[in-house]
Amino acid sequence: MKKIMEKLKNVSLKKWHILLIVIGIVFVSVSGFHSNIWFDEAYSVGMARHTFGEIWSIGGFDVHPVLYYWMLRVVYLLTGGSILAYRLFSVLPISIMIILGYTHIRKDFGEKTGFIFSFLSVFLPAMALYAVEIRMYAWAILTVTILSIYAYRLSKKDSVKDWIIFGISSLASIFLHYYGLMAAGLINVVLLIHLIRNKRKKGLIYIISFGIIQAVAYVPWLVALARQLNNISHGFWIQFSFPTTIMELVGSQLAGYMKLDIPFVLSLELYAYLIYKAFKLSKERQNIKPFLFAIGMYVAVIIAAGIMTKILGTMILYYRYLFVITGLYIFAISFILGKEKNKVAIVSILGVIAILGITNNICMIRDNYYVENAKPMQYMKENVQESDTIVYEETGSGAVAGVLFEDNDVIFYNKENWGVEEAYKAFGPNYRICTNTDFIQETSDRIWIVDDINGQLAQELYGNNSQYVKVSEEQFSTKYHDYNWKITLIERVK
Repeated sequence: MKKIMEKLKNVSLKKWHILLIVIGIVFVSVSGFHSNIWFDEAYSVGMARHTFGEIWSIGGFDVHPVLYYWMLRVVYLLTGGSILAYRLFSVLPISIMIILGYTHIRKDFGEKTGFIFSFLSVFLPAMALYAVEIRMYAWAILTVTILSIYAYRLSKKDSVKDWIIFGISSLASIFLHYYGLMAAGLINVVLLIHLIRNKRKKGLIYIISFGIIQAVAYVPWLVALARQLNNISHGFWIQFSFPTTIMELVGSQLAGYMKLDIPFVLSLELYAYLIYKAFKLSKERQNIKPFLFAIGMYVAVIIAAGIMTKILGTMILYYRYLFVITGLYIFAISFILGKEKNKVAIVSILGVIAILGITNNICMIRDNYYVENAKPMQYMKENVQESDTIVYEETGSGAVAGVLFEDNDVIFYNKENWGVEEAYKAFGPNYRICTNTDFIQETSDRIWIVDDINGQLAQELYGNNSQYVKVSEEQFSTKYHDYNWKITLIERVK
């Protein structure tokens, strides 16, 4: 045992780093080999089935830009719409994030900082969560992180290759997510100011040129953006609840899949440590500008989102969206820990994060692979006929059923009259939104009503209608996003 320990001590950090990358990619992907989807993922799946032009048109009424949906469309064309392929497509950018610690951060800031960056990209609880979601967040965090890395490199010297990567990652960021837009805008402005102050004419030519290209590329989307802002200002689904929202914003990076109070407290302690160490390093006249840039951009985006919340009169400062700028958060921690000489402090902080990350992943694996998850869709696939109609109210389970049965007539009973008619065209050509019950007379002879277990939609719509009779009713409880299902088959009396 002693000889083994001696050999392990002699293994270079570089080799441990490579091993971490391999283990890390497996770790963040292990919970994603399943076919369950929830509401947001159902929307992504539905959008991917549309043409690129249709995605642009429909996306103009959604609350996110369209680049991710275009990318997912390519995956659809290559794989035929495989749910597994969609999930692995999200694993890819997080895997690249892990590798960036070795290929970029290590080279710019040293072995130790690079290793910690990769470590946090693996074990920070939020990473494994969004690595397997069929949404744009994984790609957005990657492009914003790459943008930040190359902004730092370009602040030191000009390189045509670096400017091209900077420009592409900036353009991708603004078309992937609006937090990416805010991050890219702020980073471009900060770099521009730096170049002006240092009178770097060549760099100024590059950044202005790329700025013009980005602005021109974004002009066609401005009409859609204006429409989206108008829709948001007339009622966005995110609500502010103090102190819950504050706790989510502060603790989301460490909370990940588990919504507990402990990550909030640990996050406060971690922020206090970072501030203390940064102050101490500055007193020692060490260069902490990279840390200040990262944490400054992170806070600036949050402030910008808060300002937009005030202007629009509705909440857009949402914990899930912070994941887009988590690369800045990871780097800030990595930079400070990279300069930490106290090994106990390093091991303690990384150990706690690893415990949280592993616990999160175990819970995700348990819930994602829960045997009951597949039963609702299996039941419907075995019983739904080609001419049947599917009806649901505003439930996640109903939206999932609707998008997976795209060839059937699907009706969303929108009695609350949400303004989602155009955005919800993503769900398919046979998808309809009805704000009253007149559709009852237009449905087929067999109607499947998908509701929550405690829902009364079947009774509300057809309970007093003598033209229909209830044929069957099945209930299911699943772990994936805690969805529950009450699936009722109603048939017209002949």
